[in-house]
Amino acid sequence: MWNFLKSPLVRISFGLAMLTVSMLFVTDFIGLVPDTKSAEIQSRRVIAESLAVQLSNEITEKRIASVEATLRSVVERNDNVLSGAVRLINGTLLAEYGGHHANWKLRPEDKSTLTQVQVPIFNNEGRWGSVEISFADFVDHTKWLPVRSSFLAVTLFVALAGFIAYLVFLKRTMRELNPDAVIPERVRKALDTLAEGLLIVGKDGFIVFSNIAFARKTGMLPKELVGKEINSFDWQVDVESADNSGLPWNSVFEGEQVPGSIAVSLKTGFTERYKFSVNVSPITASAGKVRGVLVTFDDITEIENKNNELNRALGKLEQSKREIMRQNQELQVLATRDPLTGALNRRSLFQGFETLFAEAAEEGEELSFIMVDIDHFKSVNDRFGHAVGDKVIKLLATILTEYSRPNDLVGRFGGEEFCVVLPGAGAEDAMEIAERMRLAVQEGHGVKFTNALRITSSFGVSTLTAGAESPSQLVDQADKALYTAKESGRNRVIRWSSMIEEGIQEESKSKGLESQVDSADKDPIDVDNQTSNNSRRNSETDEISNGLVAAQMAAESDALNQKPEKLNVTFDPVANRPQKRVILNDRIDQAIKRAQRYDTNIAVLAIDVDTLQRVRDTLGHATSEKISRVVVSRLKQMLRDIDTVAIADKQALAFSVSRVTEREIFVLLTDLKETEILTNILKRIFAANKAPVLIEGEEFYLSASIGVSVYPIDGDDAESLLQKASSALRAAEESVGRNNFQFYADEINQHSKRQMRLEAELHRAKENGEFVVYYQPKVDLKSGDILGMEALLRWQHPQLGLVPPNDFIPLAEQTGLIDEISQWVIHSVCGQIRAWEAAGYGMVTVAVNLSPVEFRNRKLSSKIVRLVHDSGVPASSIEIEITETVVMQNMETAVDILQELSKAGFGISVDDFGTGYSSLNYLRRFPLSKVKIDRSFITDFTHAQNDAAIVSAIIAMSHSLGLRVVAEGVETEEQLRFLQDLQCDEIQGYFISKPMPREQATDMLAQSASIKRMITEYGIDFTGIRNSVGLNASTGIAGIINEFPEAPPNAPDAFSSRAVGG
Repeated sequence: MWNFLKSPLVRISFGLAMLTVSMLFVTDFIGLVPDTKSAEIQSRRVIAESLAVQLSNEITEKRIASVEATLRSVVERNDNVLSGAVRLINGTLLAEYGGHHANWKLRPEDKSTLTQVQVPIFNNEGRWGSVEISFADFVDHTKWLPVRSSFLAVTLFVALAGFIAYLVFLKRTMRELNPDAVIPERVRKALDTLAEGLLIVGKDGFIVFSNIAFARKTGMLPKELVGKEINSFDWQVDVESADNSGLPWNSVFEGEQVPGSIAVSLKTGFTERYKFSVNVSPITASAGKVRGVLVTFDDITEIENKNNELNRALGKLEQSKREIMRQNQELQVLATRDPLTGALNRRSLFQGFETLFAEAAEEGEELSFIMVDIDHFKSVNDRFGHAVGDKVIKLLATILTEYSRPNDLVGRFGGEEFCVVLPGAGAEDAMEIAERMRLAVQEGHGVKFTNALRITSSFGVSTLTAGAESPSQLVDQADKALYTAKESGRNRVIRWSSMIEEGIQEESKSKGLESQVDSADKDPIDVDNQTSNNSRRNSETDEISNGLVAAQMAAESDALNQKPEKLNVTFDPVANRPQKRVILNDRIDQAIKRAQRYDTNIAVLAIDVDTLQRVRDTLGHATSEKISRVVVSRLKQMLRDIDTVAIADKQALAFSVSRVTEREIFVLLTDLKETEILTNILKRIFAANKAPVLIEGEEFYLSASIGVSVYPIDGDDAESLLQKASSALRAAEESVGRNNFQFYADEINQHSKRQMRLEAELHRAKENGEFVVYYQPKVDLKSGDILGMEALLRWQHPQLGLVPPNDFIPLAEQTGLIDEISQWVIHSVCGQIRAWEAAGYGMVTVAVNLSPVEFRNRKLSSKIVRLVHDSGVPASSIEIEITETVVMQNMETAVDILQELSKAGFGISVDDFGTGYSSLNYLRRFPLSKVKIDRSFITDFTHAQNDAAIVSAIIAMSHSLGLRVVAEGVETEEQLRFLQDLQCDEIQGYFISKPMPREQATDMLAQSASIKRMITEYGIDFTGIRNSVGLNASTGIAGIINEFPEAPPNAPDAFSSRAVGG
């Protein structure tokens, strides 16, 4: 019994019953319970008064019998009325019914009670009697209750009945919620046998069932877990296995998609933590509404611990691998590099030379060989010591490496002698490269020695076209040419010829015939007759005695201490592949050094031709090799034909193609200013192999996959770049379809895909009318008049909005659309000029930007002249803006084109002046009428002394040459006033107006008075400001000439393409 009373259900039921009783008392207290007693009293009063009125009338009319009948009727019809009577004032009953004597207790002077009511009757003389009615008592005994009915009895009844009802109801409810009732006992036992933990969680987040396996992890009993909130435990989600950091069951409750398996850890003690693989499944009602979730917990703690141990072991292995690779690279360097200079040692040089010679002989390509020797090196060692001699040798190696091409091999032959192998270079190219090297050695290449030490070098050049049949013969020819250069005065470049051979055989003492750089015959011609004061010293050279070099030279075989007598010329593609890999690694290493020096990019392309493996399996190795040679030949020809401004220091693309496996071909691209050109190159590679290959009458259609890695984004050494290019290739091969490419870096990959999309849409932009010409005014700083406009192209893309020019102009240059777009811009500008003239604004001059790419077309000037003439606009209303890139990359062609445009009446201005290798030379050679100062100098020139000096110098220099000066990028009034004080002619920038559509430009022409007033009202003298920053014409001119010297002959420039986009 006591346990029953302590039961939660009994206690809850009792509490609810007491709550109900309390509510009844409150209801009664505030008057919400009906008062039946008051209503009964009021009813009895009405009956008595009504009866008194009726009986008074009857008595007045002396109808006594009627009075008795009325009393009888009232008593008999109303159960609450016991008796009734009419009593006179003297106490005599006039009439009565119902045994009134027995029921009536009051005297005439008493007041009425609840059961006995008397109503006085009056006439004109006063009260003469009263009507008396005797009522039954209010409390009546029911037939089936032993107690009297009252509010207290009702309350007691509600309390008792409510307690019983609540107890029954709660028992039924708990039976419904009890998991033992939901889950049969046999099912619950089956769930307890599971090794996985299992929870059933209600939609409110509380646990309604737990099996033993999960309870055991928490250290609690299953019944103790029931009713606990699941989120109250210390959960932690593995972010690597989930898209978000939310717990999986919460996602189900929030109506999100059911997540897959998610790793979740649970901390159950101070240090103990379990890791589970959690899966959730919603428990839904018939209408699909989620009522709860079923959660399973697969304990993966032990597996995770083992994985961590494996990862640690793997990390150690990877660290060991990296260390082994580092040591292998060091060993590779020690085995292939000269320890003093870093150039290839003799063995590696001639191994690579043998491979390149065999390739050139087989494919009919050109190959040149240069042998270099330091003049009077023995006397340098004797006079200045071996330490200085080592510096001289390293200087020569540095010059040869820097002035060679990315794909050339530079190696130390021995002592002070070096060799340079130039694949793909003919006689004239080799002579030109050798002459640049000789001049760099003579000038010291930035290294300062004492005045007594003058370093020169002699060069011997031999070419494959001269008839060499083996590498050793080509080396021998270069050596004989070097000997002739030494004998004929030193500090010369001599090319081998048959006359040198005859002279040596006859042992005649002659100076030989020296070759000019631009000579086309095979006779040696003197390039430079300059000799140093050291020419009087002994011509014999000594081997360097530096300890490190001597140790390496001693370690080499005796055969390497002599000039090679005979090298293998048989080209076995399979046998030569390891050496090709060494050459490729060396080329990448040299390209990386060059990219670091000039801040450029390189790219490694791994190409797999799918057809080769199928051909090899079906038709054999020979046919596969023939197809492979065709593919390599097509690649080389396509890469030679690429002519783009995205190459850093030349118009031709620097590349090398190496086939190192049966199917895989590597292409190295160097000196890239931007990676955007890679997408265009990849498309050209696919296009180059679109045509079938014809082998022995059979046609073979090719498809390829390409993986690309880029320095410095994907790696900073040859091995990592090659490895990541191969990884990207495997990803490309897994793509659906043919001719796929993949960049290793995701950002480049996404950018490339966006670039391809833009390129496709760029072809349709003109037809769809998406190009728009914006105009920015140029204002005269003296009169305040708007002298003209600059036309700037914009692309209003239907989805992307306004595409910046920097995003689509390079694409137009790479795809050849730039010519067509420029013609459209000029045609639109001519139409707008005519419209302004018709509106009364006169002939407005408009400047149009041309891309450097367009100046490679010799017919550019005639096309522009014809287009403007056909539009009916005078040439003087069009101003052609060029950049310094045009000048430096296409000097001779640009001069001719601009001269023709100037003669036709076009104005010529140079844009972005001062950002490149500015010099007075091209200002003098080109028919310029204006110079535009780049915005980078205007931004802070009012506060920066150097920028102010440059701006002042440009203005003074241009005025001295009769050129007008335009300052672009003016954004503040302070800049405007300062430029006025410096006597600048025109300004252009946001302070006046941003580039705007033609409608707004027309409005500005109509409302130019405010601009004119702002310019002409200026009267402040800024001389003091100019003097405070030290500006004057003479120091300014000297400063700008020193600031921008002529570019070194082989250094990549920093020019950027400026095209019609502005």
